[in-house]
Amino acid sequence: MLLRRERASPYDVVLAGEYYFDLIFSGLGEIPRLGADVWSEGFDAVPGANFTTARALTLLNTNVAWWCETGNDLFSTLMISAAEKEGMDTSLFQRRSENRIRVSAAFSMSADRGFISRFDGPETLPSPAVLERLSPRILLVQGLTCRNELPALFAFARSHGIYCCFDCQHVDESLEQANLPQILENADCFLLNETEATRLAGHDGLDALATIGRFTPLTVLKRGAKGAALLERDAGVLERPAPKVDVVDTTGAGDSFNAGFIYGLLQGWPLEKVLDAAVQCGSAAVTAHGGKALPVEDELLRRLQDAGK
Repeated sequence: MLLRRERASPYDVVLAGEYYFDLIFSGLGEIPRLGADVWSEGFDAVPGANFTTARALTLLNTNVAWWCETGNDLFSTLMISAAEKEGMDTSLFQRRSENRIRVSAAFSMSADRGFISRFDGPETLPSPAVLERLSPRILLVQGLTCRNELPALFAFARSHGIYCCFDCQHVDESLEQANLPQILENADCFLLNETEATRLAGHDGLDALATIGRFTPLTVLKRGAKGAALLERDAGVLERPAPKVDVVDTTGAGDSFNAGFIYGLLQGWPLEKVLDAAVQCGSAAVTAHGGKALPVEDELLRRLQDAGK
């Protein structure tokens, strides 16, 4: 698994995927239910989803360009302002003069969270011509479901030496439906969590990893407090534990994990260390609301050194 070293542009990564603005209610005594007022001890309003990944990659000193749809609605405006404040590259934002509302009300419990979400307007992907012009080392697509153009886009990118990663996120299809197998067969790496893996494969754990791993060269399973596992075709399963941390909010953990994984790939590290970096980033994210505790590059390297990695 070799990534191209030279670049024709300043970008290490092109990230494609929607933003969300998260309204996070935490410290709930019970799960929200009909007919009851459930009060939260904590509240935060932060941009999430691919914002978290783009911000995490920026903090890790990675040159990342984020392709996403934005509009003239309140939540787009708040997200763009936050991105600019964080020093993120917003040059690939597709700014529309209409609503592009992506908002979620999240109720965060100690072990998991749920969402009520609203999504307005279409989401686009960068064209082959844009990818050829930007020439990143990695293309990371997150949460754009089984778009018909994805297999061809991945095939084009790979033919130009771009390493292609796909994150499951909102994919609702099974391995027998739509074009998910074709997408995976044209990607280099597939990232998903245990809930998504169980839904796609019909069984859980490492058995699900084995089933899904037939379709793509590298499959990565995010396992929360249990760490992570990956299956590299013809090389077997690799498992890594997670450090023990005080969990405040799991929102954004998977997005941060992906950033750590991409960062490790860019360093040319062995997959064991790449997975350790991803787990460290995901674990750091859960120690504050909305992924606010993401590590900078020096901190991640220190965490890996302290863990003997």
